[in-house]
Amino acid sequence: MRCSNCAFLFVDPMPTEAVIAAYYATTYRGACADFYPKDRSRRWRAFWRSLWFIPYVYHRDIVDLGCGGGHMLSALCRFARSGTGVDLSENSIAFARRSFPEQRFFAEDIEAFAKRELRFDFVFSSELLEHLRSPVMFMETLRAITRPNAVVYLSAPDAGHRATPQNLAAWPDICPPEHLQWFNETNLTMLFKQYGFIPLRRHKTTQPAHSVFFRRVG
Repeated sequence: MRCSNCAFLFVDPMPTEAVIAAYYATTYRGACADFYPKDRSRRWRAFWRSLWFIPYVYHRDIVDLGCGGGHMLSALCRFARSGTGVDLSENSIAFARRSFPEQRFFAEDIEAFAKRELRFDFVFSSELLEHLRSPVMFMETLRAITRPNAVVYLSAPDAGHRATPQNLAAWPDICPPEHLQWFNETNLTMLFKQYGFIPLRRHKTTQPAHSVFFRRVG
């Protein structure tokens, strides 16, 4: 479905929370405490990619929402003061806890995590937003866990990118119950502004994906 006012795309009917929880709970990506797909290459990519974020994470408390196996969080924590990872996938978190014991990890949804009343200076969120049932859930979590002037990095599919197929049915990113919602640059910026976050920096990508930083105001 497409919003007639802002072109926000979403699945209808939306899968229930129970269906989504079951999808991710214990078998997602075939991971376990001793195994994660492409573990070695993920570590290597995270090592180099983390250099990009040094100005935002150096000596700061950071959190990775949708951390998967913890590879990116661990790489960022070479520079950060502390690191926390959150993911609904219990098997992914089992791997993260065993592989990266210096960081703390929570196997739960972001709403439950927000209730822990932890606060951070930097939020890393890669390929999470499109998996959620509601943008409100995501934004309220960001407001709850960020300190004033905190920075949020977001990557997610870009429904308005020039490389996005005109025939959306041909776009591999349309794949419920895994992906459920999609934004373009305009409505994503509108959403963040509604919750007190302003655009800080956007990177151009050749693939149909957002790569953008926001800063919390006040």
